[in-house]
Amino acid sequence: MNKPKRKIAVLLTACLILASPIDAKETTAPDEITVTAQKIEENIQEVPISITVFDEFAIKDRQIESVKDIAQYTPNFLLPNLGDNGILAPTIRGMSSDPHLISTTVSMYMDGVPTFNSIGYDAALEDIERIEVLKGPQGTLYGKNAEAGVINIITKKPGNEIRAKIAAELGNDDKRQLAFSASGPVVKDKFYIGLSGKHYEKDGYLKNIYLDQTYNDRKNNYGKINLRYTPNDNLEISLISSKFKRDDGAASLNLMTAKDKRELSSDIQGTNKSETTAHAFKIEYDFDKYKLESISAHKEDQDIRLSDSDFSPLMINQGPMKFSYKNNSQEVKLSSQTENFNWLVGLYADKGKKTGGYTIHSIYPEYAGRYDSESNDESIGVFVHADYKINNKLSVLAGIRYDKDKRETDDKKQDVQLSSSFGAVSPKIALEYKFDKDIMMYATVAKGYKSGGFYMLAAPGFSKEYDQETLLNYEIGLKSSFLDNKLVLNSAIYCMDISDQQVLTAIDSMYGYISNAASATSKGIELEINYQANDNLSLFSAFGYNETDFDKFSDAKGDYKGNHNPFAPVYNYSLGAQYRNANGCYARINLNGYGKMYLDKANKYKQNAYDLVNAKIGYETNRFDIYLYATNLFDKNHDTEGYYGGSYVFLSDPREIGARFVYRF
Repeated sequence: MNKPKRKIAVLLTACLILASPIDAKETTAPDEITVTAQKIEENIQEVPISITVFDEFAIKDRQIESVKDIAQYTPNFLLPNLGDNGILAPTIRGMSSDPHLISTTVSMYMDGVPTFNSIGYDAALEDIERIEVLKGPQGTLYGKNAEAGVINIITKKPGNEIRAKIAAELGNDDKRQLAFSASGPVVKDKFYIGLSGKHYEKDGYLKNIYLDQTYNDRKNNYGKINLRYTPNDNLEISLISSKFKRDDGAASLNLMTAKDKRELSSDIQGTNKSETTAHAFKIEYDFDKYKLESISAHKEDQDIRLSDSDFSPLMINQGPMKFSYKNNSQEVKLSSQTENFNWLVGLYADKGKKTGGYTIHSIYPEYAGRYDSESNDESIGVFVHADYKINNKLSVLAGIRYDKDKRETDDKKQDVQLSSSFGAVSPKIALEYKFDKDIMMYATVAKGYKSGGFYMLAAPGFSKEYDQETLLNYEIGLKSSFLDNKLVLNSAIYCMDISDQQVLTAIDSMYGYISNAASATSKGIELEINYQANDNLSLFSAFGYNETDFDKFSDAKGDYKGNHNPFAPVYNYSLGAQYRNANGCYARINLNGYGKMYLDKANKYKQNAYDLVNAKIGYETNRFDIYLYATNLFDKNHDTEGYYGGSYVFLSDPREIGARFVYRF
């Protein structure tokens, strides 16, 4: 056993030996968690959706610091390794987006600010109350690009209680992180403020031997301000603004042909100077029987990079790029909750704009040049959702939404202007049956869609426009608790019919276009079990199994019927145990794994199954905490080899061992 592993083993053993019965004050029983998955407050065990929730204690214990940290603990959820470059393309239940497209099949909302694209998806998380991962189509309440699911992230509200903390981390590869959060009243019972921020930096592990520098260093800063005003018992107004700024090196990416995947020879140092700015202005008014809510949101993602695609000292394919993605959205909803009948009606509209371009420097004149474009999007949607309790055991839920999307694009290089409109109806119906207060079953049929768009790199003579993609989901689920709520078991079985799937369709060995040529079926199961064995020890597990296969898809390169959808692992799981006692001793260990997945439609390139171990031990008091942690404890290599037709490899992060100190004021 090497030295880092030996230290972890000794400290973990010592912690367990010295432990005495704990006060589980920093845990929340799953059946006590309130969520807003259906845009009203409900107990998680009463929502007929397969949903994984991380409250503030779970976020702390699992050391979740960004969106990419949550997938490993969530059944049938994957955030593929794309080189840790700020771009995330989520896969839920085997539904992924073609890598040539920016839009995602899973939308994300942070305090009501929507994200529909892979750019700006890797959000920093600080001072968060709750993260909700909704699996399956959520089009009825969330509209476009909620085809496979939704991620909801909610910031903690500042109030009359004064709270403040700082946290510092040190780790290998010169990792340094400093974070803080503070909140409290400016005027008691009226006006409150919350502040949080984070600085992170770490040396890379990909060596540029040509310039004798590390290639994939990481450095970023994040800040957030949360203003909340409650002039009376009925009215609440809040403004949450944040900014995330990167000063990173290049993506953790190399050529498959490299002899040593962690070495390259490039004449430039790649950079990522991207920025994300977000604002959410929310007004809530409670009329006693009714609640009126308005969310006005603005988000801007600046994608600013310098890259070398040939990874060589030659100027074959390299250059800077800068794109700006702006989106303004407005949602207004009116709701009512009574003992037997809950309902919600709403109106949503957004307007987006993408501008920018890139320059290619190349020794080949046919590739060199400047490429600029501009796109404008507009959407409007109206929706209604209701939940009626027929009797003490049986309830029926139903909803429907209509969305209209309009898109325009202007490609300056090709001098091509295009416009198109897409309309979609997203219905949902569910039956919920309570056998008793602890066991509930539900059955759901729901539809979701991913909006259409344009692919300007389409081969000459072929359409640059592609239509929307739709999905119909059939699901049966169980939510249950036993042993006086010490054991919570939730599960779901689903089958999804995917129509008009957006895929890259080849016309010869070099050229292609995006079309709706494919259909597919996704089926699987999800299971989560949490067991509070005693006051000290909690055990938890999550498991997802999925098969997403093409029912129909062929092009000039072959027939893919029966093949697996790319970036759709056969399974994923998480097993773990946590021990916390009243004397302050803490220990946690997690085993997380993913099954085999393919990287292309022909299923030629694949990533084999892998398992990772994370561990954490420490000492906690009411005032401070100190931890020693390890991610990828056994330094397992799980590179993604064969991306983009066998050309590239995305490198996996090596083992990280570090210490974390938290002080509360």
